[in-house]
Amino acid sequence: MPSSEIRMELERVPHYSRFSTVDDLVASARAAVTRHAGLASCRDIGRSSDGEPIPMVTIGSGPKSALLVACPHPNEPIGAMLVQFLIGELIERAELRDGWTWHLIPCIDPDGTRLNEGWFDGPFTLRHYARHFYRPWSQEQVEWTFPFQYEAFAWDKPLPETRALMRAFHDTTPDFVYSLHNAGFGGVYYYLSKPIDAAYASLHRIPQELGLVLSLGEPEMPWAVEWAPAVYRFPSARDAYDYHAQYGSGNPAERISGGGSSWDYLTSISEPDRLPMALITELPYFQSPDISDQTPTTETKRAVILAGIDRTCEMLHVLSGLLAQVSGEMAQDTRLMRAVSSFVAHEAKSIESKRKWAQEASDMSRPSTVAQRADELYVRTFYKMLMASMLNRALVEHLRAQRSPAAIQGQQRLEQMLDTWVRDVEEHLRYTTIPIRTLVQAQYGAMLAVLEHIR
Repeated sequence: MPSSEIRMELERVPHYSRFSTVDDLVASARAAVTRHAGLASCRDIGRSSDGEPIPMVTIGSGPKSALLVACPHPNEPIGAMLVQFLIGELIERAELRDGWTWHLIPCIDPDGTRLNEGWFDGPFTLRHYARHFYRPWSQEQVEWTFPFQYEAFAWDKPLPETRALMRAFHDTTPDFVYSLHNAGFGGVYYYLSKPIDAAYASLHRIPQELGLVLSLGEPEMPWAVEWAPAVYRFPSARDAYDYHAQYGSGNPAERISGGGSSWDYLTSISEPDRLPMALITELPYFQSPDISDQTPTTETKRAVILAGIDRTCEMLHVLSGLLAQVSGEMAQDTRLMRAVSSFVAHEAKSIESKRKWAQEASDMSRPSTVAQRADELYVRTFYKMLMASMLNRALVEHLRAQRSPAAIQGQQRLEQMLDTWVRDVEEHLRYTTIPIRTLVQAQYGAMLAVLEHIR
């Protein structure tokens, strides 16, 4: 599809003032199917951990199969808005259905998504987003709990939601899979299951035309394989294992949290010549021009990464101390507490590998760019601050039911630290909030660009 045609398609995306709730998504999907029963169908592919049905809408009857999965992480609702938009578009426009059968899952993790709905209406600021943020620990994430075995590592504890998605993979035998993720702060970047050189220009141009910056600092995972600027190979637990085997000490399996990715599972059930094309478009709610600034700084990449590690250690020290302070007074087996405790433990295990990587990797002596420095010192602080905010949520909930000196003191200290951390990010990164429509357009445009090159 030429760039002019993609731009025309993106103009069809409506303006949004809020993100849709789980109830909104399910109700609108079922209503659309009821109105167009001859063209679209809907069936439940499973139930969530709390027993909620997980519907999948199917539209069209072409020979090729496309599967879109929204909310693979429950703090990532941009893809749910895209699915909601596409259901209407695919029903109304036969040219979009031509040659394809579309399968769309409005929300694969309804339980976790409901815990994020406190920020879906805005205001869309770093502080409000953090205060109502929830992200499960790795063993409760749909994307990272697929059965997996590699070297000394094995995992076979898929969640009910993961089993539902496994069933969808088997039933739809997709040619194209779009796992609809998004980031929180930063720039736009992509994961592809195989290189498509001809698509990179479009993947770079589309966000830039929408006023978005590309993420040109350090990748979110040190083991990411870069195919082009801001374009990486689809993540696999194999890459994480090999990274920890090279730079860590002891058993690498002990540093893997959760199981395999959706791509790991797809490769295990597909014939080599029938592997689907898989895409992830990572989009932030908040961006800063520093995220794409390639100006060299006076610091080496090694120095910047080591400074970021020191910041991580400081934040982990605060969180681990608070967890110990309230451990005897609060229930530990809650979604929020499991997420925070797992995050602290996993980060503590990973620091050794990252420090050794920074000290030994071959490219660490070159100058750090502004983007790399922003990533390491401030964007990563933002993401760790979100984990701390979940502990604050847990403390606030506990104090509503039971007040105790340790919990009161811990919550007051954490509020102070959260304010310090978020002010640090606000003061060092000039950030703006991206309109929801723009985010949906960027995610839609990436899909159109990739589909054009795999037809």
